Order: sequence, then C-alpha cells, then structure tokens
Amino acid sequence: MINRLFRAYRRPLMLALAALLGLLLVLCSPGISHPLEDGPSQLQQGRVEYEAARFAPAIAHWQAALAAFTQQQNSLYQALAWSNLSLAYQQLGQWQSAEAAIATSLALLASEPSEPAENQNASTARNILAKALNTQGRLHWSRGQMAAAQESWRQAAIAYQQAGDDAGVVLALINEANALQALGFSVQAAAQLQRVYQLVQQQPDAQVRVVGLRSLGVALRRVGQLSASQTRLRESLQAINDANLDGAKSALFLELGNTEWALWQRAIALGKMDDAQTYQEATLAFYQQAVSAATLPLEHLQAQLNQLKLLTQTGQTTAATELATALLADFPDLPASRTTVEAHLNFARTVRQLPAFPQTQTAQVLTTALQLARELRDPITESRALGQLGELYEQTGQWQAAQRLTEQALLKAEGTQASDGRYQWEWQLGRLQRQQGDRAGAIASYQAAIASLQSVRSDLLTIDADIQFAFRDGVEPIYREFVELLLSDGDGSPPSQAVLKQAIQQVDALQLAELENFLRCDIGAVVALDEVEADPTAAKLYPLLLANRLAVVLDIPHQPLVYHEVSQSRPQVEAQLHQLRRDLGEPDRTPEAIAQLTAVYQWLIQPFEATLADHPQIQTLVFVLDGALRNVPMAALYDGERYLVERYGVAVAPRLTLFQPEERSPRLSVFLGGVGEPQTLNNQTFPKIENLTPELNTIQELANAAPPLIDAAFTKTRLEQQLNSGTYSAIHLKTHGVFSSDPEETFILAYGEVITSRELGHLLQSSRSAAPLPLELLVLSACSTAQGDNRAVLGMAGIAIQAGARSVVSTLWEAQDLPNTQLMIRFYQELLNPNTSRAQALRLAQLSLLQQGYTRPHIWATYVLVGNWR
Repeated sequence: MINRLFRAYRRPLMLALAALLGLLLVLCSPGISHPLEDGPSQLQQGRVEYEAARFAPAIAHWQAALAAFTQQQNSLYQALAWSNLSLAYQQLGQWQSAEAAIATSLALLASEPSEPAENQNASTARNILAKALNTQGRLHWSRGQMAAAQESWRQAAIAYQQAGDDAGVVLALINEANALQALGFSVQAAAQLQRVYQLVQQQPDAQVRVVGLRSLGVALRRVGQLSASQTRLRESLQAINDANLDGAKSALFLELGNTEWALWQRAIALGKMDDAQTYQEATLAFYQQAVSAATLPLEHLQAQLNQLKLLTQTGQTTAATELATALLADFPDLPASRTTVEAHLNFARTVRQLPAFPQTQTAQVLTTALQLARELRDPITESRALGQLGELYEQTGQWQAAQRLTEQALLKAEGTQASDGRYQWEWQLGRLQRQQGDRAGAIASYQAAIASLQSVRSDLLTIDADIQFAFRDGVEPIYREFVELLLSDGDGSPPSQAVLKQAIQQVDALQLAELENFLRCDIGAVVALDEVEADPTAAKLYPLLLANRLAVVLDIPHQPLVYHEVSQSRPQVEAQLHQLRRDLGEPDRTPEAIAQLTAVYQWLIQPFEATLADHPQIQTLVFVLDGALRNVPMAALYDGERYLVERYGVAVAPRLTLFQPEERSPRLSVFLGGVGEPQTLNNQTFPKIENLTPELNTIQELANAAPPLIDAAFTKTRLEQQLNSGTYSAIHLKTHGVFSSDPEETFILAYGEVITSRELGHLLQSSRSAAPLPLELLVLSACSTAQGDNRAVLGMAGIAIQAGARSVVSTLWEAQDLPNTQLMIRFYQELLNPNTSRAQALRLAQLSLLQQGYTRPHIWATYVLVGNWR
C-alpha cells in the first residue's frame, strides 16, 4: 500500500526540481534581463522568497510592493505584482484569491495605452503581459480547464515573442503542447514540440539552449515519448559541455535519471526484464552523477533521495538503510521552505518500506515536516504531513489515531481546495472506517475519493510518464476496493438493484480512467460521454476481478440486473486466465484450452443461462472486461457442447459510452492496404504473409473499393496521401503488428518502417478532419496482442478513439494466414447485407471456419470486435 501511494499520489521527489524550475521560469527566463530586477526591494524580496518556496512571506512582500505601486499610480507594475501574487496564491491552494489577482492584473494591462513596438516601455508591458498570461494558463491548468490553459499559453507565446523573450516563447509553447496533449490533440502537440525543438536549436544563447532542451526533454517524458525525452536531455548535456556550464549539470543528470526511471518502469510493465536491468543501472548512475555535480545542499539532497528511492524499490535494503541513516543527519541544516518539507515527506515515505529503519525516526521526520509547514503557513504541505502521519499509524494498526490525523489532513486540504491531496486522504479515511466496521462512512469516503479523482484526472495524466505504469498500483485499487465494499453487505443478502447500478457505474469509471491513462489525454474532451441508448438485442456483462472473488453483473435492457459471484481470489483467477491465454496460443494444447474455456464459461455465462433463455431477443453479448479477462476471446467460451459464438455475437466495449451502438451505414467505402513481405523491424522478425494479395483483391471486388496499397507502396507517406485523397468509412490493413500496454510499443508494420499507434492515430485523425462519413470500422488483420499483457486490448480501443473509429476488429494472437483470409472475406460478404450487424458478421465468419473444419480455438477464436457492435 505504501509503495503504491508513493508511486501514484504525489509527484515523485525526482520531479521536484523540475517542477520548481518550471515555476521559476514563469517569473523569469534565464539569461534575459527583466524590469523586475530593477524594481523596488519589496518586489525583489518577494521573488527571493518565492524561489526559495516560502510562499506566505513572498505574498507579504508582494502585497507591500503592490501598495507602493498603487500609491505611485504605476499600473504596469501593479499588474506585475498582482500576477506574482496569483502565482503564490496558487501554490498555497487559495484558488479564489489567485483568480481575483490574475483577473486584476490582466484588467490593468488591458487599460495600458498601446505604444510603438520600439518603445522600451511597450516591450516591458508586453513582457509583463506574457508573464500574466503564463500565470493565467497555470491557474487554468491547475483547475483542470485545459482548453482555457492552452489559449492563455498560446497568447503568452505571442506576447513573449513581441517582447523579444526567446526563452519565454519556448516555455510557453511547451506549456501549450502539454495542454494540447491533455485535450487529446496529440497531432498538434507533437507538431508544437517539434517547433519548440527547432526554436531551441536556433538559440545563440547557450544558457537558453540548455534550459530549453532540458524543459523539452521533461515535456516529452510527460507525454510518454520516452526515447525522444532521452535524446533531448542528452543534447542538453552536450550543450552544457560545449558551453562549460557545469553549474547546470546536477539538474540535468537528475532529469536524465528520471527518464531512465520511466523507461525502467515501462520495461517492467511490459515484462522486458533484461531491458529493465539496463535502465535501472543507468538510472542509478545518473543519480550518482547528480550527487557528484551538485553545488547546492538541497540539490545534493534531492539527488540522494532519488537514489534512496531507487535502492529501496529494487530491494537493495542494506544499501538503502545505510544511505537513509546518513541522509537523516543532513535534514537539520536545510533552510525552511516547501521544498524542504517535501524532502522530509518523501524521505519518510521511502524509509517506511525499509524494515530495518526505526519507525520512531520516521515519525520524528514527519513531525518535523508538520512543524515546518505550520511555520511556513503552508496548508498544502501541512495536509500532506498530517496525512502521512495518519498513514504511518494505519500501518501500525492504530486505527483511531490514524483516523483523527487523516480527518485533520482532509480539513487542511479542504481549506485549500486541493483536490489532488484530498482524494488521497478520503481513500485513506475510507480504509480506516472500513477497518473499524463503519461501512456507511467508508462508502461515503470512497465516493468522495472517486469524485475528487475525477476532478484532477487531467493532472494525474500529465504528471510524468511513470504514472502510466504506476496507475494499476495507485489509482485502480480505489475503484476495485469501492466496488468490493458496495457488494459486501454484512448480512450476506444479495446486492440491491441500486447497489448493482452503482457498482456498474464504478466499473465504467475504472474503464474510462484506464483508457485515459493509456492514451494520456482527457477523453471527455474529445468524446461525448453520453448515456448509451439501449440496444434491445444486446445484453451487457460486467465481470470484475476483486480481491477475494470474481463478481459478474448481467444487464439486459429494461430488466432488473442479475448478479453472480465466484469465490476465488484475484490471484487464483488471474493465474488460470494467464494459463488459458498461453494454451490458446499453442495449437497442440487445445484440450487444455477447452478445459479452461469451460471453467470460464461456468464463471461468466452458466449462472445466467436461464435468464438469457427467457429473453430470446438477445443476439449479442457485450463484455465490459477487466484485467486478464481482456486476453481471453469470449466467443470461445465452451459449455461442454457448444462455443458461445454458436449462440451469440460477441463484442468487447471498454466504457460503453465511448462506443455508441449506432447502426452502421448500409454501404461501406473501404480503404485497403498491407505488407506481406518478411521484415525485421524493432529487433523483431515478421514472417511473410502469403495471402495478402488474394485477401485485399477479393475485398476490393466485394466492396467496389480502390486498388489496395501493397508491399513497397504501403508506406506512411503513401498511406497519408491516399487517406487524405478519398472518402472512406472503413479501413482494412493486413500487416503484422503488436498491441501492448505502452502506446510506443503498439504498432503495425509499413514497408521498411513501423507505424506506432500514436502515428496511426495521427494519420487517421488528420484524414478524418473533413470527411463527410464517420469511420465505421477499422480492421487490423494479422496483428496480435503482447503475450500476458492485460492492458494490450486497450491498444485497440485506444486506436479507435484516436482515429474516431466506431469499432475495431483485430486478433489477440497471430492468425494463421489462409484461414485468416477466408474469415476476412466472409466477414465482408456478411457486411454486404445492411441488416447484419458487425458482431453478427464476425460471428458468421467465425462459424464458417468451424464448419470448414478449423475446430481448434487457436485458429478461429483469435478475432475480437472492440467498440460498436451494431
């Protein structure tokens, strides 16, 4: 529990320096002279306090400066003081004061008379306007208002450019790119970051170039482009060496270590243990270099704390305990600041994982952090210190003391309107209440935690790349624990209809959170999350893997929900499902696979057989799948005599509101392409696809489509040109590809190159911008999911969402060439009938393989329909 909280709830300490740097750059750009430096002493002293992360004293100085400027009737510098005050109020979570301050600043600037560009006063005004707009963007971002943040930062970049502040332009553009990514406009975000890179390369000022490249590397990491982040940070290091800027090395080594850390986390999530070991060693080496290069005590400590965290999480407890003991002696010498408080908090959170480190010392570190936070009049860090003390008491079983401290932490967080801290302590309070038998209180606390989570989900998405791989440890459990709590009525009676509906809502919320985490954008910003209009011919099944059971809810339109549970622990169920997935992938293990498919049928379908029999209108079963169940083809579930596909069409629909079951257009306009030649790309060898041409040519004839792009013609460039030159409602690509938990590791093959899921989404998204027809169907023939990767199917849903496709058909493991072609041709033959749904067309195609003698599930069951089934 401690580990997952550490990883998922607060910005890791290794980001603290980067975050602080970003805040300083809002105030001033390195190497650029600002009027602020020549201003009154109160303005300057406020800036010193702010840069030292002492925000309450900074406010006092800036309020004094504001009074002086008001007396002098200097509206320009009044605007600057108000902008700075807004920044400090934001740091303390005083959002109403922050909004009022920045509104006043911008109003004052709007009243300034316009003057010629060459006028020095006009340049100063534009510079202050740029800072105010940057501050406004940060405020919008903190409140989850991404579109407003993007617009403020766009205007800030223009103002910085007019003021001749190159560094300011770079930083504003990076901020805008982050907002675009969070909004789901990944094409524009990528183009923006490329523009930033070009601007940075052109900078004559070495310091601006170093900071720009470093900031760009951090931004790329936040949007999940880890390889590009690594490259830009190394370029920043080269720029440092070229200009002999040794004072900037420690911060840069820290960021290089952070990116290697994210690569390490990704490799672990994908099961690439050899790569993980390499990244782990590189992470440690960079943190050690950051320690050696540090010139400031706090810089030195932060690098050591990152090193401590790495040693702890990699099980090097002896070395970690020795380092922790040595570090403890350095804390009394640190100046009081928020950064110092957070150093204490992160140190305490790490050492609590070390069995040999005395918990009394951990408690003392947290008590010191609490005292410092109170001295600084910083309610946000005070809330964190109180909450962590409560967490420590929770760990030691002191429930009442833990609850009292957690409630105090919540009160402090409430006073600052800090949702990002509030949901931690609401979850913690729910756990404590449940532990003490207060079920009603626990339910209320979990509901509050999830509501707070939803209000800060955009912030969670954009903290850093490693949050993507910590998601299942840190955010996912809140939803699961809440559903388990809802379904655990103490008297043993079955859940009520109201409870079941609430449980389904939480399953849907979890699916949405997972998809947003996978795509690293706020789906709600690009997809209307409306209620799904009921399809009277489709029943929905919601299986959820809970700690000690598998819970399943059946939802038939206009009927009461039906509930069933299987008394097996999640590890037991997952182990069985992983074995089933391995058996399905091996043709010679068909008997073992069928035995396991029968067991899963008994879990998910058998308890509802009578209910389904009473509703013969049901033609399609739509599964909202969870965890390892996503890697099992539901169509292959076996009742001892028949497969499920012999009775029903089957579809998978993560978060049903993302894929409205709208009826498809009566006629499909199909784009066709693929590569059949053997290739070796991404250190993987892909065999020849023998039946590429027969499949694509036959579908071309059936659909009256344009000639396909085949082999050497199937490149990114030609694909983009062709998609932009025609109107298509379906896209059929027959080529090798892989789906995985990581969008960068999800790709299809073009000729001599790979197309990542992000790039494919870009291509399809850009081609759809003026298309009159919706993209009804995306077929990825001959692809497969990464073995054992529970979230790989999200890659299919993710591509569909990015491309605006209503549904995707692909394969869970690599299909055999000839039967794959036969199935695809039959699928399109069935779609020629406008009354045949997508789910039924796939069902009939799979049945045709069974009837031709392809009876092993390994051959016919690999196909899955994700999204709209109608």
